[in-house]
Amino acid sequence: MKLFANVNSDAKIIIGDNTRIHGSCIHAKKRIQIGKNCLIAGNCQIFDCNAHQISMDDPQNRKDLKAEPKPVIIEDNVWITANCIILPGVIIGEGSVVGAGSVVNQDIPPRSLVMGNPVQIIKTWEEEKK
Repeated sequence: MKLFANVNSDAKIIIGDNTRIHGSCIHAKKRIQIGKNCLIAGNCQIFDCNAHQISMDDPQNRKDLKAEPKPVIIEDNVWITANCIILPGVIIGEGSVVGAGSVVNQDIPPRSLVMGNPVQIIKTWEEEKK
């Protein structure tokens, strides 16, 4: 397992063994955990925080208001294809595939195929009974 710290001294990016990440950005303010044997294609963005609050009642103050981080968990054997955005607080279940250009704004069940903006579950495979 690899452990990286980001801008904040307490921020953690944890990457499991045998995971491949190609030309993507991982923005951690608190914690992003990526399992083992994952594939993350180019131009993906993974965020655990929006950085600033919306502050519609006082937009001038937006630059000074910090949003609270929400951990992101990507379980083992997940494939995130090109140009995807993973938003704060989501869990992507084991073995799932995220289609190109998707915006993941909700939890994804294990062994699911998802795609779209916002992401929609296309199909879920149940684990075979032994």
